Formats: sequence, structure tokens, C-alpha cells
Amino acid sequence: MRRLAAGVSLITTIDDNFRYGVIATAVTSVCAAPPTLLICINRSASIHDHLLRAGCFCVNVLSADQSAIATRFATPAARETRFDTGKWSVRETGAPALIGACVSFDCRTAHHLEHGTHTVIFGEIRDVWIQQSMCPLTYHEGQFGTHAELTSAKLSANSHQRL
Repeated sequence: MRRLAAGVSLITTIDDNFRYGVIATAVTSVCAAPPTLLICINRSASIHDHLLRAGCFCVNVLSADQSAIATRFATPAARETRFDTGKWSVRETGAPALIGACVSFDCRTAHHLEHGTHTVIFGEIRDVWIQQSMCPLTYHEGQFGTHAELTSAKLSANSHQRL
């Protein structure tokens, strides 16, 4: 799955007055009526049960200059201080929205289903907070970067291979 390049999102929620967050690349639009996204969360992830209990989440699509935030939330150490990184706002559902993200989709959980090791959670979008036009952060082959940076690095590394 490391070969499947994707945008990087920070999924956040609030449960029992405590904030939780996880980095995810398994995020996609589902439909426009009603506006719905889906996220895929490993059932062994520490945020999993909190997401289901809270009934809400925010999908924060990270910008290229937010790789430090992505790294911080992808690191299991010191989970209780993760939200010390970045500036935060609260939208309609109460889930944390990251200021400076490309876009933040504030969602109420509409439905979820289990498949394999993951739970697919459908969220109806309640509020959207669009930032200025910016380049999204991308994940590919275990690295964060922009699409152009990751493509260029991969092409340089494999310049001897036929494309």
C-alpha cells in the first residue's frame, strides 16, 4: 500500500472532552447529496473506539508545509501532547479543526461498517472550512512531501530504470 500515493489527512475527534487524532490516507468523497466522506480506520488504532463513540470527526487535509504535524500525529509517543502542535479551532460538531489545513470537513457519523482489519466510517459533512489555495501534503513510499517532490525524487532514484 506504500506505493499508493495519496493526500494526507489528519482525522480528529473529541470524546469525553479529550481530543484524539490520527494521520490517514484512506479518505475519499462518497456523494454530493448529502455531502459525504468516508474514512478507513484500523480497529487496533487508539482513536478507533473514540471515533465511534463520539459520532463526529473532522477531516483536515494537510498542506505541504504541515509535514511536522503529520509526523507528530503519526508518532505514537506522547499522544497527550499532540495537539500542542498547530493552531486549532472548533466547528459545528466540536471536533478539532486544524487552522492552516487546505480544507477541514466537519462531519457527523452517518454509518459505519467493518471490513477486514478496518472500520469504514461514513461522515455527512456539516461544515467546511476552506483555507487559501495551497499545495496538499502527499504520502508515498513512507515519505511525506508534495506530489512534485516525491515524483522528482523517485525519478532521480530510478533514472536507470525504464519508466
